[in-house]
Amino acid sequence: MKKVLILTVTAGNGHNACAQVMKNKLEKMGDCEVKVIDYLKSFSNRPSVWVVDKGYNIAVSKFRHVYNFFYNYFLGLDPDRRFHCPAQGVARSGMSGLLREIYTFQPDVIYCTHFYPAMAITNLRLAYDIPAKVVVASLDYVNSPFWEACIGVDFLTLPNQDFAPDCERRGFLPVQLLPYGIPIDEKFFCQIDKAQARQMVGLKDDVFTILVMFGGGSWSGGYKNFCDLIKACKGRNVQIIVINGKDHRAFKKVAKKHIPQGISVLNVGFTKDVEKYMAASDVLVSKAGGALSTEAISMGLPLLVTRKVPGQEIYNFKYLRDKGVASSFKNAKQLRKLLDDLIDDSEKLLGGREKCAALQRNATAQLSQLLLSQPQATYPENCLQTDFAKVKKNVRKAVRRIDELEKINHKTIKREQNYIQEKGERKI
Repeated sequence: MKKVLILTVTAGNGHNACAQVMKNKLEKMGDCEVKVIDYLKSFSNRPSVWVVDKGYNIAVSKFRHVYNFFYNYFLGLDPDRRFHCPAQGVARSGMSGLLREIYTFQPDVIYCTHFYPAMAITNLRLAYDIPAKVVVASLDYVNSPFWEACIGVDFLTLPNQDFAPDCERRGFLPVQLLPYGIPIDEKFFCQIDKAQARQMVGLKDDVFTILVMFGGGSWSGGYKNFCDLIKACKGRNVQIIVINGKDHRAFKKVAKKHIPQGISVLNVGFTKDVEKYMAASDVLVSKAGGALSTEAISMGLPLLVTRKVPGQEIYNFKYLRDKGVASSFKNAKQLRKLLDDLIDDSEKLLGGREKCAALQRNATAQLSQLLLSQPQATYPENCLQTDFAKVKKNVRKAVRRIDELEKINHKTIKREQNYIQEKGERKI
């Protein structure tokens, strides 16, 4: 029986959703035991959990400009400083517990949906034998900061080949990089007829339909998007579907909102049937999360994205805009112009759907086959006798050894450069 350990992190909702999707797919495919663990909540300290979960949501909602400044700053850090990057403190806080879990469960494959556990395993492999194959998935259309600190994994799956050169610059080998796409639930690849989908959710067949999604986590911009959309659609005959997830407060506000004549609103709240509402829609108005954007693209749904999004989603949008499947708006006036173009020009809407089709990839199927095809891992017989209290200390020693080697190498290179320069001067 194949044993798979899935490591996720609660930051928004996309990472957890991806972990659950892969768990369900693997269990359906064959004889395997799958275990899902939140790396930080299970092994790390409370401050680290707060920073990555609650702190992240507060930062992107209340202090977006500050978050974006640091995001862009960290993107520019020297990749050779991978063992000393700012995220290492959080990643190392759970290493002891993670190593104990690995040696106890003894998985054949470890799959990470976030860079923190991948970073921790890269660190652990400097000092300990982890025979399981390690696969990590990038869930955004950008190589976010700190991926360079994850080069100790066996495979990194990318949205597509466009992101491979930057990964190689950060230290990954070409054989590690797999352009599979972003893994999402395969139900988003279902071909539901638009008329049938609208009938299923109780909407009219011949009316332009707009889907508004609030995204995961504590993002507070969803209701503002809805209000801008109501202003933008004034005087138009449109249908609006609102999926606000677990934001009960926003659900009540949408229900109380005055709706102009000609506009009908279906206030859904939370649903597990998102694919049906996407199939019934002509366009999606939302933020630009990697998983959500991929779900929309898989359903052939062009995106209208608010500009008020956190760092990685800005890059997601820019990439998808360049591919012709996304446009952005700052206010109701700009949103009105975008909608007018799509409603009045059916060819433009059709072109957006065709460009979505060019980006579609069933990463979940490829990734699950990759995980199940890995060989059985053989662990040392005495691995559970490891002194787990000394894990951080031993990893620090290993990092110091690497630092010393790098200093020696840099000195050697400098001497060679000086010698070549002096030799050249003598020739002149």
